[in-house]
Amino acid sequence: MNHSEAGGRVRWTLRAHEGGARTARSAARWKADAVEKAVDGAAPARSAGTERVSAEDGWLPRPRGVDTASARERLSGAVTGFVDDPGEAVREADALASEVADALVAEIVSRRAALRAAWDEDADTETLRLALRSYRAFVEILITGR
Repeated sequence: MNHSEAGGRVRWTLRAHEGGARTARSAARWKADAVEKAVDGAAPARSAGTERVSAEDGWLPRPRGVDTASARERLSGAVTGFVDDPGEAVREADALASEVADALVAEIVSRRAALRAAWDEDADTETLRLALRSYRAFVEILITGR
């Protein structure tokens, strides 16, 4: 497969492989692998004062504004309080879970907004490549938890 960039667009040319044509499935996988390598590309150069959301910035979904020590203490209190008042313990755990979930959703929405703000419809190919890398990292974190 040859890939060349012309006019901001990537063209793909599939060639016959060692005397036989590739199956549609293997050609598609071959192309997908090449696209993945092209998207991963070289590390971006940053201009002074330009903030970009990047796939390598270490973002992980953490509940925005939640004090983890306090949340753990509340959860521990609910667990230890179960013996004396099971209903109250479960209500406290439910309230905590709701607060943490809401804070986590707020963080995910904020990250998604930052990703969207990093590019626009008129962006050049390099900006779009970096945006795609960041979106891929974001979705992978959300679906795998790491």
